[in-house]
Amino acid sequence: MDLEAINEEWIVGLAGGEINKEELFQALNGLVEAERSVEADNGAAALYQALAEAERVDDALVVLSWIGGRGKTGDVSGILKKLLSKDRNALRMIEPAGFDGNLPLSTCFERLAFLRSLKTGMLCYNETWGFGVIEDIDHFYAMIEIDFDRKGEHEMAFSYAAEALEVLDDDHILAIKHNNPEELARMIKEEPAEVVKAALRSYGNLSITRLMEKMIPSLMPEAKWKKFWEVARKSLKDDATVEIPKKRSDNIIFHKKGRAYDDNWFAMIAKESDIEGLFERFKEIIEKKIDTSSEVAREALANRLSFIIKGAPSARPEWKAEGFIYARIFEIEPSGLDTEKLIHDLIADDLVTTLDRLPSRQLQTLLTIMIENNKEAVSATLSEVIPVVSHPVLNEIMSALIANGVEEDVKAIMSAAVARRTASAPMLLWCQRSPDYVEKWNLISRGDLAFRIQEVLEVNSAGAMLRAQNQLRERFQTEEWLHDVMGLMEEQQRRDFMRRIHEGQGWDALDRKSVEAKVLRKFPELQDIILPTAGQTASQRREVPTTSKRSYSERQKHLERIMTIEIPENSKEIEVARSYGDLRENAEFKYAKERQGLLMAQGAQLAEDLETVKPTDFSDVSTDIIGAGVGVELCYEESGASETYYILGVWDQDEDLSIISSQTRLAKALTGHRVGDKVEIPAGECVIKSVMELPPEIRTWIAG
Repeated sequence: MDLEAINEEWIVGLAGGEINKEELFQALNGLVEAERSVEADNGAAALYQALAEAERVDDALVVLSWIGGRGKTGDVSGILKKLLSKDRNALRMIEPAGFDGNLPLSTCFERLAFLRSLKTGMLCYNETWGFGVIEDIDHFYAMIEIDFDRKGEHEMAFSYAAEALEVLDDDHILAIKHNNPEELARMIKEEPAEVVKAALRSYGNLSITRLMEKMIPSLMPEAKWKKFWEVARKSLKDDATVEIPKKRSDNIIFHKKGRAYDDNWFAMIAKESDIEGLFERFKEIIEKKIDTSSEVAREALANRLSFIIKGAPSARPEWKAEGFIYARIFEIEPSGLDTEKLIHDLIADDLVTTLDRLPSRQLQTLLTIMIENNKEAVSATLSEVIPVVSHPVLNEIMSALIANGVEEDVKAIMSAAVARRTASAPMLLWCQRSPDYVEKWNLISRGDLAFRIQEVLEVNSAGAMLRAQNQLRERFQTEEWLHDVMGLMEEQQRRDFMRRIHEGQGWDALDRKSVEAKVLRKFPELQDIILPTAGQTASQRREVPTTSKRSYSERQKHLERIMTIEIPENSKEIEVARSYGDLRENAEFKYAKERQGLLMAQGAQLAEDLETVKPTDFSDVSTDIIGAGVGVELCYEESGASETYYILGVWDQDEDLSIISSQTRLAKALTGHRVGDKVEIPAGECVIKSVMELPPEIRTWIAG
């Protein structure tokens, strides 16, 4: 704007046409900044006077709001009453607008303009009561009657309406629902991405959680949200007008004019110093297929990739790895790097952590880069990496290594682990799902593999190893596979296999019974392993297992915690994770569901155990013969050393007090023997020196 052409006469001349608020304020403020405030103040005052005399009230209020902001008005309320003297309804809005209170004058003018704009039939919105329609405006009592969705007809004071009521235009999503509900229902079903954009236009940028709150239940029932958001999110990934954040707490950003992925956008990337933010931009480039061929784009990407690879902290080696991965994807060579040394460091450092933290889809690219750079170093680390990574990571590792000519090294590692019975659950899961390589490498027979799987199911695990165990356990529920592998076994092998299912520690009660039922449909002759025959004596039948009151109480508390705390908390985790969208790529949902299965299984097993095992204080136990509830002193004749153990119930153990469970190999070897007997135990041959009653400190422990 040319301030040289602006003076008092120019300002007053604006009264001859329509007042443009933005242009007027720009001119007046420009004069003030140019130290010509007298001209601005006098011109504004003269313009206001001309507009007031012409009874152009709306335009006069615009000018008066600027004058008021300069503190040049004196009694603003009095001036307004004079200006609005011919409009009794407007006069009743001066006080509710806040002119007689402590609000800033600019706010008061905005509130007055808002109140004067209200008309019956207008659509509106209140944060508390939701969507509404203005039914009546009572100027005498300064009240507005509104028919709200959530409250019905409700009277609202002018003063509160000016503060908390929003008038909706026809493009607002709630107005669309009111005016054309059929069209909105069609959009929700067929164009969910457009519905989300309409909501963002209506409410401004929102987090996913806040968006959900705005749309449920006013636009759709909660049951439809999950599918709606999954489809919408997938479409919005390729929409240049929308940015979906990595964190759910951050807002979805809507660009009304769309984003221009030009050199200016890449120049912005070149200034980005947040590594996680850069990765989000890189993903955006890939998902939206943004052109990176310009010199500015390639220079910006090369610069930031070098920054990531050199600047990634030691605690986040996967960031450095991702830098190399994106460099390969973009076909860009990061500048100023000793690539060979940096990749060697990645291999030599904590490669397991790096591989576990990277998305599975990136692993083959990274491993290909590493093998191309230093095949020998990669091969040298395989024996440390393969046994400890999760199955998804192992699967990608195996594919990449085989594809890049390292098959012999992989074969040697897998063969040694299988032969030594040290293969992890993910390794056995890979074998189970890769029969062609198992046969090609002559690793293990299918029957023996089933035995190895049983062994690994009895190992206490967590995290990735537990997930692999659960996947292996699910295989036993496939009747065709179960019958097939058992059909390959000799008769004695089948009996041993069935016995391990029946007695092994790797099953909860329901799964065990389900697997046993599947086996017996094909091999009914194995039924005697589960149910004692009529010819068996009472002593051959299994006795009711017991445990100390202490251990029984601990199990009860554990079950109570699972049922009243952990399972309800997990249910909330599932619902939160479900709202994140696309369940196929939703790691939080998968983990929460896996944890749900684990908790349910634990609860079922504990409940059955508490029904089966009985608590006792081991009183009145005979010391004539070794059994649960006695102390035993052992003497090793060869060395002369002696040890004392206290054999209690199935769940009892305390190393410091020498308490052992009746289910340990040592206790089973000693049970039924007397003083003076020679017994072969896991530690060697010993003589039973004495069998004694439990001392006070052990009984105190039993009581808890």
